[in-house]
Amino acid sequence: MKIFTRHRVALAALAVIAGFGIVGCTTTPPPEAVGRNAAATGDGGAPLSIDELCGDKPVKIAHVAGYGANSWRKITQAELTDELSACPNVSLDYTQADGDLQKYITAINSYVAQGYDAIVTYDDFGSQALSALQNAKRSGVVVVPYIADPGGKVGVDYDGYVQYDFDAEGDTMARWLQPQVQQGGQVLFSGGLPGGSPSTVALWDGFWGTDDSLGNPFKSLTQNPQPSNWDPAYEQRAMAGALAKYPQINGLVSDYGVASKGGLRAFINAGRPIPPLATSATDNELGCMWLQYHEANPQFQLLTLDGTTTVVRIAARKALAAVNGLPDNEPEQFELKTFVDTVNGKLPTCKSDLPPDADLSSELSADQLAAVFR
Repeated sequence: MKIFTRHRVALAALAVIAGFGIVGCTTTPPPEAVGRNAAATGDGGAPLSIDELCGDKPVKIAHVAGYGANSWRKITQAELTDELSACPNVSLDYTQADGDLQKYITAINSYVAQGYDAIVTYDDFGSQALSALQNAKRSGVVVVPYIADPGGKVGVDYDGYVQYDFDAEGDTMARWLQPQVQQGGQVLFSGGLPGGSPSTVALWDGFWGTDDSLGNPFKSLTQNPQPSNWDPAYEQRAMAGALAKYPQINGLVSDYGVASKGGLRAFINAGRPIPPLATSATDNELGCMWLQYHEANPQFQLLTLDGTTTVVRIAARKALAAVNGLPDNEPEQFELKTFVDTVNGKLPTCKSDLPPDADLSSELSADQLAAVFR
């Protein structure tokens, strides 16, 4: 069942084909607008603090997400707001496109037309939206995508980029899961929007790449990631269908632990034992669920790789470095930290004084997290 032909390449190819229909929706900048800003470059030193990057002139930054209807996106926006609060000269606006490609492109073009200095963006559409980012850069707007690969190159198509180290993330998940399943164990991988999301596909590639190097201990139950829509209710319905289809599921892998809560509920409702889960981007409630259900499901071990919402802070610092012509010594690859590992004694917590959706690994304070969900 496992199809391993570098899905990032396949997704990019499909996106290019789809993109032919939307190139005309972007705007071509006037020649005099080209080159107002140049990509920042590093000088080999330590990353500059946000205070050193603020500059003195007024700066307008737009945060544009291709999809924003979940808790992770809300926390990410709060992280970005907190990071830029150190800069009194910087204003921030936010919009999200509800998973609509045309709405996303329109938002990018609108901020360019309004004269924003920088756009920090999670491009959920991959290279289908690359032409809009390219045109924004050619118009003199600093563009910094994060996490989801839009295609293109830093310094040519946009000014900076930062993503999780998906290969390291997938490698950690595969090596953690291997001792817990027998050779040929059947694994269900879930995540992303229907049709494929660049960040989900990148993690899929990382996981199955390590599977190959380990001698293929796992068997994939699907040819591509099972979509979760990054939503617990959607994931619960999808997992209920998978449980009806597959009599044996030995391991779970996902790119969004918040959505995985819905998958776990499907197991509970079906009376099926919960297998080990390797995931990232988790929340308070997932830890509560493990504490509640592990005793009755001893095979239900949990690995979470977290700190995901903090990546937008790096993107913001890259954007300010480019706007102000300062060195960008921030990483382009961000390695997630192991936050929970129940196999090795790193147990989750359940904090009743915080909302269920709170990401306990974020850099926000408890009060700031609580405010996100008021």
